[in-house]
Amino acid sequence: MKVPLLRVEFIEKWGKYRFTLICVLFLVMMMVFGYQLALFNHKETQKQQASEQQSLSFVQAENSRLRKKVSALEVASVLARKKADALIQAEEANQQQLRELEQQLAFYQRVVAPEKTQDGFLVDGVQVEPTASIRNYRLTAVLLQRNTHKALIKGGLSIVIEGSLNGQPRTLSGEQLAAESKVDWGFRFFQPIDYTFTLPEGFSPERIVLKTPVYQWKTLRGDYQRIVNWQDALIHPNSENDV
Repeated sequence: MKVPLLRVEFIEKWGKYRFTLICVLFLVMMMVFGYQLALFNHKETQKQQASEQQSLSFVQAENSRLRKKVSALEVASVLARKKADALIQAEEANQQQLRELEQQLAFYQRVVAPEKTQDGFLVDGVQVEPTASIRNYRLTAVLLQRNTHKALIKGGLSIVIEGSLNGQPRTLSGEQLAAESKVDWGFRFFQPIDYTFTLPEGFSPERIVLKTPVYQWKTLRGDYQRIVNWQDALIHPNSENDV
């Protein structure tokens, strides 16, 4: 059987009406097929969008959970850091208090328990601290008696600062330090001293020399001398008052 290939052949074989009807049916079938295909694609797109929306919701929920967890960890970290700082400060305060108690214990042992130390007179706890005035300093110390049977002793403590001025050795005392020439003292157990002096401009201190005769009543028991390095006695060595 010969299949018609041309439009004219179709019309001659089936007639014009049948040919038109076949074309219309073919177009309707194509429209139905196209609609079904578009409907299928639409449903698949909706499924894909629903799946993507579900994934997005899950990601957003997980992101929110992680943000809350990070915030909680940051708060915990801040609290832990504050607690650690407080513990460090408390430990430093305890250590400082312990050092002060040890110093007090050593001091009172020297005062009331001379058998644990050397016999005789002592200048202890020599410290030099800058004052608010430029090149002005305050020297503090404690005079002790280490004899078991403590009697009244007295004397006059002279304070000399050794160092260099403009590259030359220099020794300063009394008026050169704008201070008293000596500190009179007298006690049975101990006596604190407080001595203020001023260094001349350009002077570099190196040593502090403390000298005093020691009298028991009117009898000279001997002469005492102690030499202290300036840096060992200086408190707050980074003060702008330092020379």
